[in-house]
Amino acid sequence: MIIKLIKKALSILLIFGLFMAIPTDTLAATKVMWGKTELKLGQIGKVTILADTPLVKVESNGTLSTVRILKKGDEYRVYSYKGQHNGLYGVGGGSFVQKNTAKVKYETPSKKKLALVTPKPIITTPVDPPVLEVVDIQ
Repeated sequence: MIIKLIKKALSILLIFGLFMAIPTDTLAATKVMWGKTELKLGQIGKVTILADTPLVKVESNGTLSTVRILKKGDEYRVYSYKGQHNGLYGVGGGSFVQKNTAKVKYETPSKKKLALVTPKPIITTPVDPPVLEVVDIQ
């Protein structure tokens, strides 16, 4: 009788263990493209380069230094905005594009597109634990 109980308990544990080992990556979404770039979580907008313009970084003394020149037609994700130097769009890695409507077009994603990359909460239904039969051995 004890052997039967042990077998039941082991089979339940084995099934439970297999269930827990199965990857359930329900948050993995398909890529959401927005123009030439993929829309990412945390992104607040994008800049499209209308004319060659410098990619800059802010030095410790507050001045701007050019990292490289961005080419016309390229698009970059924007993750932050600073009001310094007439406006700076943060494109990641400590780099910025200066606000200049003649050279840079800034856009924000639509609510519909933004909803596609926002993680949905996982709602789980509680499961009752398996009932184990208690056997009295005498």
